[in-house]
Amino acid sequence: MRESAKNTHPDVQRVIDNQSLSNGDKIAELKKLHGDERAIQRAASESPMIEDDGLNDRLHDVEVALKNLGVEINGPEDNLGATL
Repeated sequence: MRESAKNTHPDVQRVIDNQSLSNGDKIAELKKLHGDERAIQRAASESPMIEDDGLNDRLHDVEVALKNLGVEINGPEDNLGATL
């Protein structure tokens, strides 16, 4: 295992390491994980008292993996200003 992969979330690392997946398939899997993580992050942010139990780390790992595959991740909400 590569040094940089040591701290990568296991779900993300499984996709990266899966030799039976093409890059397109890896991108599709990672985009699904990214969408799931963003949804979890949004739901957690609505709670009055939340603890960051690694959700942001997993989202970051997905984004790094996608970037390494040449994919820029910008969801529709990324171009919006913060709202209350």
